[in-house]
Amino acid sequence: MNIKDQMMQLGKFKVNSGAQTRFWEDIWIRNTLLQNKFPGLYNIVRKKYAIVAQVLSSNPLNIFFRRPLVGNNLQCWHRMVASVVDINLGEPPDRFIWSLDSKGVFTVRSMYAIFNQ
Repeated sequence: MNIKDQMMQLGKFKVNSGAQTRFWEDIWIRNTLLQNKFPGLYNIVRKKYAIVAQVLSSNPLNIFFRRPLVGNNLQCWHRMVASVVDINLGEPPDRFIWSLDSKGVFTVRSMYAIFNQ
């Protein structure tokens, strides 16, 4: 469990239902964590562990902040909303795609190979 965060960065989620993917802390859109792309927003968001399905369940997005969005944070908010506004959730469960395997499937061998270099 000590390497979970490192391991999760070696893959990304294919979002379908959005029920298994964390909005801010999983890679699921444009190969980057939203917490890293928008650190100012992440620092003031109330629910850091919200899942994609919860956030996208309403219009406007189901995200609340500890302070009003002004200046740079407001600009970041508009960019972030534009990047997720066209996401349509479906029925199948989300799928984790492992980047160290050509088939996208996690293997212990590939994990050990990268951590023992």
